[in-house]
Amino acid sequence: MLKRVLHKTVRSRLGRSEKGVTLIESALTFGLVITVIFFSWEFCMLIYTYTVLAEAANEGVRYAMVHSSDSSGAADVVKTYAAYSLHDVSGIDVSVTYPDGNSSPPARVAVKVTYIYVPYLETIVTPKLTTFAEGRLLY
Repeated sequence: MLKRVLHKTVRSRLGRSEKGVTLIESALTFGLVITVIFFSWEFCMLIYTYTVLAEAANEGVRYAMVHSSDSSGAADVVKTYAAYSLHDVSGIDVSVTYPDGNSSPPARVAVKVTYIYVPYLETIVTPKLTTFAEGRLLY
């Protein structure tokens, strides 16, 4: 009889003391899942922005190949194309150079795009993205 009473008492105490454990575990798991999802989203946006800027540099090279003496027009084309990245690209820096010294065919043209990526949580990390594209002017 005493053994049965002790067994009921121990079992009821264990059940009572574990009532909030599920709530705490759920809250911790939910916080961890939200954090992982957020940082995955941030990483995807970083990769997307880098890809758009690399394609913008390629567009600048294409423009500079067709309009060989208009380097400011190439910079404008890069900035217009880079605006598709869903970020504020007002601080983008575009450099159009001709490594061979002239802009007449078959000279090379190089477009360098530099952009300081600003993540949604600015205080954690602010990487600097630099993309580069080079092409040769041929007729």
